[in-house]
This record gives sequence, structure tokens and C-alpha cells, in this order.
Amino acid sequence: MLKIATQNAYVGKDAPDALRILSECGFNAVDFGFPSPPVGKWVKEGLAPSHPLYDKPIEELYEYYKPIKEAGEQYGVEFFQAHAPFPIWAKDREDINEYMQMALAKCLEMCGYIGVKNLVVHSITRSNKEAEIALNLELYRKMIPLAKKYHVTVCLENLFTSYGSHVIEGSCADVGEACMYIDKLNGEAGEELFGFCLDVGHANLLGRNLRKYINALGSRLKALHIHDNDGKTDSHMMPYTQTYNWGKNFYTDWESFIAGLRDIHYDGSLAFETFRVLEVIPKEIRPYALRMIAAIGQYMKDRIEAPEEEAAQ
Repeated sequence: MLKIATQNAYVGKDAPDALRILSECGFNAVDFGFPSPPVGKWVKEGLAPSHPLYDKPIEELYEYYKPIKEAGEQYGVEFFQAHAPFPIWAKDREDINEYMQMALAKCLEMCGYIGVKNLVVHSITRSNKEAEIALNLELYRKMIPLAKKYHVTVCLENLFTSYGSHVIEGSCADVGEACMYIDKLNGEAGEELFGFCLDVGHANLLGRNLRKYINALGSRLKALHIHDNDGKTDSHMMPYTQTYNWGKNFYTDWESFIAGLRDIHYDGSLAFETFRVLEVIPKEIRPYALRMIAAIGQYMKDRIEAPEEEAAQ
């Protein structure tokens, strides 16, 4: 049975409070966010890597995440997926790379502790595709022992980058490339430790056919980042809100998205990455927006899970 999830960012005064609010607003799962250190700043300013969370010894992290784990259990919110810190690699900064591997290892252990099933870990986009693939395989291979130990599926994601004012393909934007990574890594691991998180907004920016993309992924699809945009900006808006031609047409083909999930019998989480919606509205009315997002999730869930004869009508 499909879960309905969203992020804990911009919800509540802290993570446990966010889980309470999400439960009250109609969500039964969460896309939990591990904080991303300011890697770009470290590189630009030549700083040594340091972060108040990841600098903690692992014993303190267990204490830090204990009330979060307990809140999920209390409010019936499943930690279906989480987002790892990113980027996990910086060119010519081995100190940063070692630090991010340490941070990622702690995230994987905390996933095992709080019950996260799928951890989304961004791959690295480079100008040379051969070097990019070699680097990403090296980075993901390092995750295999801990993914096995803590029973976490590591999910790659379709990414984009930009050149001037143009949006261009990033790592795993091509579904064939995405499948190559997953199949190769799972083959080397000897079990299914790697999967895919389809970011609908990123796919829309690059003009992907969502149904074809989802069908090509098939059972490799383990998680989702659902959000809307106008095909030009990664704005992370609520589905069905980005329209043109006086509201007669959607920029994102939501019918194709729903049909694709039906095709493959997707049974994971409908996770909404719509944090910009909460970011731009007053906090006093955020619960109303959350209830609307949850209602959209329920609408999608009902259509995806509907019997074949109902879906055909």
C-alpha cells in the first residue's frame, strides 16, 4: 500500500514536532532530511571541513536521533526515505572527501537506527562522462558494506546542471545510465542494495516522458521526489499549480506520471519535495498547504491503486 510523505523541512519547531504536524495533516511517512554541510563554501574559502552534527561521536548521534525515532513511532509516521548530505565529493580536496565519507557513514548508521528504508545519495556530475562514471562507481562501492549492515537501499537520483541560462543533463538524467549504475552495483554487491529515486521536477526540466522513464526503471524505482515547475526553473512547487494557456495545460504531465506508476505496480511512497511552498508562505498557514499536498497525494494514491476497470474509465 502506497505511503504519502513529504519533507520535515519548514514544518514545526524541530524534527519531533514536525512529525506530529505531518501526522495531523494527513501524512503517514516522511522524507527525512540529513543536513548538508556547506561544501561549496569550504572549497571557495579553503576552509577545513567541520559540521556541528557530523562532528559528534556516534554515541551522541544515537542520543540526538532518539526523540526523532520515538516521535515517528508515536505519531505513526514511517521513515520511508531520507536524503543524504550533498555533494559528497569535491575536486582536489581529499580532506573534504574523507569528511563527507565519514558523514555519509554516520547517516547510514542513523538510517538503520531510526528505520529509514531508502537513502537518496546524489551522484557527481563531471564534464567528462567516462571520469564521471568511474568516480561515481568508486563512491557508491564504498557504501556497500554499511548498506548491507544497516539494511538500507541507496538510491541514485536523476540530476540536472546548468550552462549559462540553459538547463542540461546531469548524472543519471538518462534512464539507461541510471539502470546501468543500479544493475552493476547490485551485481557487485550480490544483492539489491541500490535503487532509484525519480525526481519528477528534474525530469520535467529536461523534457523527459515520465511514463517511459518510469517503465524503463521498473522495479528499480524505490522512491520519489514529487514537485512541479514551469519547465525552466527547479521551483519545487505543488503538483497541478504550474500551468500555461490560461490554466488549460500543465507543464508537468501528471497523467503520464500516474500511468507509469500504475504500469509498474509501484508500492513505495508518494513523497513530495515541495519545500518551496512552505518556505514562501507565512508559517501560520503552512498546515493548510500541507493538508492540500497530502490531499493531492491521496488523489494520486487512489488512482494508482484503483482496480484496472476503474482506471480505464
